[in-house]
Amino acid sequence: MKKPRRTVLTDELNITSMMDMFTIILVFLLKSYSTEDISVAASGDLELPVSTTMVKPKLAVNVVVSKSSITVDGSAVMALTKKPDETGKEWIAVPDEEKKGQMITRLYDRLLEKAEQAKRIAEATASEEHAFKGEILMQCDKELPFSVIREVMYTAGQAQFSNFRFVVYSSTS
Repeated sequence: MKKPRRTVLTDELNITSMMDMFTIILVFLLKSYSTEDISVAASGDLELPVSTTMVKPKLAVNVVVSKSSITVDGSAVMALTKKPDETGKEWIAVPDEEKKGQMITRLYDRLLEKAEQAKRIAEATASEEHAFKGEILMQCDKELPFSVIREVMYTAGQAQFSNFRFVVYSSTS
């Protein structure tokens, strides 16, 4: 009797496991991808007010006014001080040497730089999406006196930023 001839078996590439892996990665990336323009995280010494607003933040120059400092797009501009009022109670204020009337000089200079930079980008790209709209995203501590916020807003307005968007915590989330 003759022995049957052995056939050589070759392993075929099994892509089922690889397809499962890629599907899981794709689903993870799609779930983690944000459809919002920007996500804003408050710094440690900043307590934002709570609101019922449903408007999402847009990409703009980010000004953070905390109890201790003012920052623009993550870089510190100046420190705030505490001054006593008539009753002796201390309140947060912009140092007098940093102001010219209601305008905060160092903040004005930094915002003017940002406005000029945004205009150059808009001119270079020549697209409506990158056009300078004078929008500013403000994060202000809820304990700040309105006088400080007013001075920051006045300064931003003088530096060609006239559209203010305030960042708040949503009470619905």
